Amino acid sequence: LVVDDERDMEALFRQQFRRDVRAGRFDLEFAVSGPHALGLITAARGRDIILLLSDINMPGMTGLELLERA
Repeated sequence: LVVDDERDMEALFRQQFRRDVRAGRFDLEFAVSGPHALGLITAARGRDIILLLSDINMPGMTGLELLERA
């Protein structure tokens, strides 16, 4: 799960991990805010989140606040 309020970052992360995603090693989810990320975490019932990468400086909920709630 990648969390960043800059929507352009999604394309960069998808490019970086494209081979792993295509090979089925993991799914890549992208959230544009802390609350959006919390929703994806809740919806991931039964699936492990193996890595959460978050921007620290986001409006509304910082990355650090997100990590405290996740």
